[in-house]
Amino acid sequence: MMTPPFRALARFFTGMLVVLCLLLSSSAPALSATDASAPPPSALDSLAKALQNKPGAGGLVAKLIQAEQQSSKTPAAQKGFIGLISNSLDVLQAQLHQAATPQTYWVEQFSLAWQDLSTILERQDGEPPLSVLQNFLAMLALFGVIASALRYIGRRVRQHFNVNPELPPDPSFKELLIFILRRIVPWVIALVVEISVVLSLEPSLGRTLATILLYTLIGARVFRAICAIIFSLSHGGHRNVAIGILYRRAWGLLYVIGCAGWFGDALNNPHVYQIVGFNLSHMVATLANLTAAIFCGVFALRFRRPVAQVIRNRPLEIRINHRARMETLEVIASLWHLPILLLAGSVSAATVLGHTGKDAALNHALGSVALLVSMFFISALLQRSRSRKRQQQPPGRRPSPYVKRLRNAGYSLLQLTLWIGFFELLTRIWEGSLLEFADSTLIGQMISAAIGKIGATLVLAWLVWIMLDTAIQEAISPSRPNRYARKKTSTRMRTILPLLRNALMLLILTVTIITTLANLGINVTPLLASAGVVGLAFGFGSQSLVKDLITGVFILIEDSMSVGDWVDVGNGHAGIVEHLTIRTVRLRDSSGSVHSVPFSQITAIKNDSREYTYASLKLSVTHDSDIDQALRLMRETGAEMQEDRRLRRLLQQPIEIYGINSFDLHGAALLAGFRTKPQTQNEVMRAFNLRIKKKIDNDPTVHFANEWSSFPLAAAVEKTQE
Repeated sequence: MMTPPFRALARFFTGMLVVLCLLLSSSAPALSATDASAPPPSALDSLAKALQNKPGAGGLVAKLIQAEQQSSKTPAAQKGFIGLISNSLDVLQAQLHQAATPQTYWVEQFSLAWQDLSTILERQDGEPPLSVLQNFLAMLALFGVIASALRYIGRRVRQHFNVNPELPPDPSFKELLIFILRRIVPWVIALVVEISVVLSLEPSLGRTLATILLYTLIGARVFRAICAIIFSLSHGGHRNVAIGILYRRAWGLLYVIGCAGWFGDALNNPHVYQIVGFNLSHMVATLANLTAAIFCGVFALRFRRPVAQVIRNRPLEIRINHRARMETLEVIASLWHLPILLLAGSVSAATVLGHTGKDAALNHALGSVALLVSMFFISALLQRSRSRKRQQQPPGRRPSPYVKRLRNAGYSLLQLTLWIGFFELLTRIWEGSLLEFADSTLIGQMISAAIGKIGATLVLAWLVWIMLDTAIQEAISPSRPNRYARKKTSTRMRTILPLLRNALMLLILTVTIITTLANLGINVTPLLASAGVVGLAFGFGSQSLVKDLITGVFILIEDSMSVGDWVDVGNGHAGIVEHLTIRTVRLRDSSGSVHSVPFSQITAIKNDSREYTYASLKLSVTHDSDIDQALRLMRETGAEMQEDRRLRRLLQQPIEIYGINSFDLHGAALLAGFRTKPQTQNEVMRAFNLRIKKKIDNDPTVHFANEWSSFPLAAAVEKTQE
């Protein structure tokens, strides 16, 4: 069973093979049709016939006829799809026969390199070994003095300003600048001075070797410092494990890759060719670049998972609110190692097989890797500056939501622009250009014009949506206090605005799609006409749905119910409104069941959540109870509830005593009432019943009425006991 990387590679190559076959099959009929027709007369044959009647042109005519005969001896191309494949294989086989075998190529390269090395060893009279050693040590000493002086100055400056020289896990721009000034700038300045001195003096093998050594070591140090900066910028609570693995296990491998790459670059220099020799420099540089490519592949295989975790892991806010971005990062994290493996494998194969374009491939590969590392470095800096601006905001002052969202959009557009520039520079590294293709060819101009119009349309639609969505979100739930705004958004606004938001999103999306299709050259008039006909047929075929929509629009406009209201819509459907769409209302009753009721089934709406409600207070006492005392107890209980800190927030008016409401066989029914806030009448009634029960139990003149209070046997028993 194949592992995931090899399975992905197999799918990639299978897809490429299928695309190639489709392209070949699409071009095969045209080729067959061309071959089936009679071949046109060649230009040499026509010119020879035209010159036959001219005097003095006999020799020229003879040469033209001879050239025509030689060209006619070339084998004709086979016809059809099979012939096309056969011709391609013949061309490839001819190129392989013409090329030298890898063994022959490397034997020749080693032989030429040995000749250059022998020449260096034979030039001991011009520069003896002792002089070579002296020049080598002199350059090293010069570099050491300059670097030490610069580091001493930097250390005194840090001590004077009390600056921490180490790079923290979450550095600011100032800390990054200090780290660069400490770890990179002194060595680079010392190297530049040393190279300037070497170029100003006479060519020397010792000074050249010292320069190559210093260039390699400083280049590897700069490369590792850049990697440390990228690791520190990627540091976070959700990436600590992956960053720790890279620090512990990949640090030495990255240094080796840096040394090999910079060593190969140092040897590919005309000044080095003059001293060391072209063949020797070329041979050693090739081996160094091959080593760097192999170790890059090893790094991609060994640290595939930690780097994927660094790419994939993001804060919780981004994981929740940016699903599309997270899906893109998931794809990049799972496939990031495949381009590196493919690049390292192709470069290694081209080098080992002795391909003629291996030098260009190696240089292009190293340039691509350096550009990719620089791109990640710039992206990390932008992300860090963005998060720093958020953290440096004053705690008591929140930025405008419009400014915040537009700033985020600006960062996204800036990153998109950087990646477009990255691909343009990448194509220039590989001796091409997207901009030149767009300007020089007709199809390029058409594609660039279409992409520009589509991009402008998408950006404009995005900005319009940001403004409208921010306005709606702020109307529903303001992100910062505003003295001119309402203290609390009405339930009607909280009900209608989400529906308006969805409608606006659908409208913007429709207009964007139609504009995009028009920019692609598609005639959208028939499409709009067809959409109108389909909409009309859909309306006739779904009358109940249309009825739901129209009824829902009027219910929302009239504000008959809103989210959070307790309503009874008839047919046994009652509960709290949880959600309103343009077609249905979702209710949750007292038992927790959810009712989804279409608007067309609503005959009447009973809403208990508007402005106020009444809590009806009933008290049944016996006929022999003191009615005045009972009413007095009810009034006292209402006054106590008005003074209660928790209950007085629910009451809008004092208690109203209505008196005796009715008589029955058991006693008299007393009635009172409270005007309360919506949906609080039950709580007020329970509190009143509890308090009045305690008062009546302690009062001997008032008794609760029940069905046994007027029964004759019970009265006789009471008289007997007396």
